Amino acid sequence: MHNITANHLINSWQARYTPDFSTLTLKEDKINFHELMKLTSSKGREKTASEVQRLLDLKCEIAGIRSNIIFSYIPNIVKLTDYKHLSQYIQQIYHHLMEIYKQQPPLSLPASISNTEKVFLSAVNISGDFFKQWVTPVVRLPTVQQVFRELQPKIEQLRIEHLSTGDRRAIGFVSTQFHFSTTFILNQLQLSEQVLLSPYFKFVEEQVCIPWQRVCEAAAQHTPGSRKLALVQQILPASGEIAVNVHRRACQMYPNHRSRRGKLNEQGVKASSIRDIEMFQAYLWLCVLEDSMAAIEKELLPLCVLVFPSIDVDWELVEQIVPLLIDEFRVRMKPEQMLLLQPYTEAMQQLFGDASHI
Repeated sequence: MHNITANHLINSWQARYTPDFSTLTLKEDKINFHELMKLTSSKGREKTASEVQRLLDLKCEIAGIRSNIIFSYIPNIVKLTDYKHLSQYIQQIYHHLMEIYKQQPPLSLPASISNTEKVFLSAVNISGDFFKQWVTPVVRLPTVQQVFRELQPKIEQLRIEHLSTGDRRAIGFVSTQFHFSTTFILNQLQLSEQVLLSPYFKFVEEQVCIPWQRVCEAAAQHTPGSRKLALVQQILPASGEIAVNVHRRACQMYPNHRSRRGKLNEQGVKASSIRDIEMFQAYLWLCVLEDSMAAIEKELLPLCVLVFPSIDVDWELVEQIVPLLIDEFRVRMKPEQMLLLQPYTEAMQQLFGDASHI
């Protein structure tokens, strides 16, 4: 395995888990940096973790009830009696996540900051340069592979218990419950705690449905000179921006579209839609690196066919995601790269087009 070839993608995967302001409850736009530092001390982390533990029982169960309301008319997707059991599994994963969170080192002020500048740190604008330069890099997730290794046994247990039922809609149910759980918990926390926890929560949400680890493993099979690897290395860091742009264009094209979760531009629907568009991209890059459409044909497509129509998402909208992605790729790639990618995007369009007749 050429681990050196995977490092770039691992770094891109790691970079995803910085504070995600799209998921935060922004009742304010300034943060007290001294307070942020205090919260990252051993005592501060323990206090935040205890508060999350207190919220877990209630919020995960409410998330299960909300998910049930959306999916309840689908026979036997997750039996009504099972959602409490599922909530317990999800709580265990969050509990383990909080143990990882508590082990992280405290924040410290950059040595280059003068005493005069320290005075202004009681009200740091979260969209300002100081926050982006100093805070964002140090509050991101610890080594992504370490967190993956520590959480994977718990997530695998969840898969065995709830995702191996033969009905792929269960993944939609579970990812929806994770999303609601995360949202409900973050909404109860102060902004500083939301900033610190959002990278961890985003990681857990994505682990259920986005195969980033498999993309990195597939990259490790390529030699450093691989053209396909170079293409994925170039485009993957932009996946978040691409997903936001595709979602915005989808909102313009389908302004009146409403699923069982709401309209496309509603905050909760927007967050989960952007995550789904990133899932599409991850599966595409997995197919490119594996030189096979199997992951899309056998995993992504059946999941989409079962989940989206069952929550009243028009298949026309699902199909449209692929050409919108291609438009975004075209802006960012050289013509010869687009030619390299074309067989995979054409096959993906064909698969999703054929599924509209099922």
